[in-house]
Amino acid sequence: MSNIKDEQRDRREGQAGGAFRICSLGPTFGIHALEPAQWLRDKGWEVVTRPPDFKVSPETVREFFEGCDGLVPGMVKIDGPLMEALPRLKVVAVHGVGVDHIDLKKADELGIAVCNAPGGNARAVAEFTIGLMFALARRIPYADRLVKGGGWGPVTGCQLGGRALGIVGLGKIGKEVAAMAGCLGMKLMAYGRTQDREFTERHGIAWVSLEELLAASDFVSLHLPGTPETNGLIGAPQLAMMRQGAYLLNLGRGELINEADLQKSLEDGHLGGAALDVFCTEPLGESPLAKLPQVISTPHMGSFTLETSMEVGFMCAKNLAAVLEGQMPPHLVNRWSPPA
Repeated sequence: MSNIKDEQRDRREGQAGGAFRICSLGPTFGIHALEPAQWLRDKGWEVVTRPPDFKVSPETVREFFEGCDGLVPGMVKIDGPLMEALPRLKVVAVHGVGVDHIDLKKADELGIAVCNAPGGNARAVAEFTIGLMFALARRIPYADRLVKGGGWGPVTGCQLGGRALGIVGLGKIGKEVAAMAGCLGMKLMAYGRTQDREFTERHGIAWVSLEELLAASDFVSLHLPGTPETNGLIGAPQLAMMRQGAYLLNLGRGELINEADLQKSLEDGHLGGAALDVFCTEPLGESPLAKLPQVISTPHMGSFTLETSMEVGFMCAKNLAAVLEGQMPPHLVNRWSPPA
């Protein structure tokens, strides 16, 4: 049950079945797959999606969300002051899994439901991870630049089969990565908070400490959420433990890695390369790390497929609809409960 005062709850509940307003700053919701947003519109509700030229700032975000009953934040930070400024807000529905950019404590206080869409993007992110490993191993971005620049010549890389892959975070995404990498003949090891013994034994995955994983892996792939415990997980000491010429991939959150330490390790030639889909600051802007030739930099696009946009979009829409209709949503992550 929410611990907010009755008058605070009353201003947010409204009448179920009203003409609700839903605003999304997600880069895909209602854009790449139209059906989830249309499903909400068919209820008689207003759904406003992200404009193509939207510039994120505290002022523009607050103005965009003004008067909304439900919102899809994308990666925009939803903090206490913003929630306080949106008196009609009843539900924040994340178009994905991570909720580290949402102030859950303040949402509890204000009686705002926070929901996510677990597992809906696992296949897409896992396939993207494998693609990045191929790109690193075979130096595909370098070869592309070479030919487009008028050059030619042998570009030698390595095969994935027989190489050791260390997966940090064996959740839904990490498990998908493990299953795919196992089919390629990679040697698998993993580290995380909890071990699924049945899964690790079935796929021949060695469950090891982080230190052992870093020292024994040719590729290290990060698939953890951003939390106080995981922030700064990979810094100079951990990078020094990795094999000479090893590759690091981050498909979790930018804060998992000390970016300055990673840049130094790459410039010094200790690591062979890195593939980063997430950064400490997003949108990225200027970044000397992202511009290094041995780094593949992508704009947090691991889950951006048409299939995921449809599946996660409907999960997101059903979370929104349940809360606005006074019901328990399928994927609640905080302590909200439907009004009596």
